[in-house]
Amino acid sequence: MTNNVGFLIIGNEILDGIILESNSQWLTNRLKPLGFYMKERIIIRDDVQEISQAVKRLISDGCNLILTSGGLGPTHDDMTLKGIAEGLDTILELNELGLQIITRQYSEIHQKGIIDSPLMTPARKKMAYLPKGSKALDNKVGGAPGVLLIRDKITLICLPGVPAELMWIYDNQVQPYLSSKIDGYFYEETTTLPLSDESILAPLIDDVMKQVPGVWVKSLVKPYGEKGIRVWISGRGLNKEEIESNVKKAKNMLLDLIDKKLLVK
Repeated sequence: MTNNVGFLIIGNEILDGIILESNSQWLTNRLKPLGFYMKERIIIRDDVQEISQAVKRLISDGCNLILTSGGLGPTHDDMTLKGIAEGLDTILELNELGLQIITRQYSEIHQKGIIDSPLMTPARKKMAYLPKGSKALDNKVGGAPGVLLIRDKITLICLPGVPAELMWIYDNQVQPYLSSKIDGYFYEETTTLPLSDESILAPLIDDVMKQVPGVWVKSLVKPYGEKGIRVWISGRGLNKEEIESNVKKAKNMLLDLIDKKLLVK
């Protein structure tokens, strides 16, 4: 599996500022160690046509793994899967495993006294209609199953927008699947450098990255006047020991260059 990730975040409540979106940061920090690169994030409204167009855009931009969050629930504005189906030129169909997951979840929620009835209403059954060829992903936190769909060379994974549900499905269903499909390792370190001006740091970073191929150095800048610049150093590859060694080498090289720069002053 190639490692370009596109993340599609769906929900009027996010664009209208009602809810602070945090799922993308959480997912990015889980995907990095697996060697996946977050190429693009798009936030759109609950609109079938916009969802369809966004999926097509992510594919055309070279995203081979597409994740979505939001819009899998029972209400009228939960239309992610319909938009996905249109974007992939397919249809929605009743998924038996998805229906079983929903039935089980509403039965358990009813037994806990949270809802009045466990009966399968049309609104609940709506969540079991998945794009043709999809695999339903179990959800033991909420009602809506996640979705895994493989189309040609594209892997598409749809997750609920509720963070607790998204996290459970990712940890228990998605990560084991992705881990089985990729090779290689990821390693990262962060350090704070005794500088306050990024313009001084920029050429030093360029120098280090030229001398240590395969390592990415990124400054996490604070406002002018604050002391210290945090730097994130990471690397990916097939040899775990080599990656860790290169990251540490880049870190020490950068610190040495800064020491020399400060001594010259």
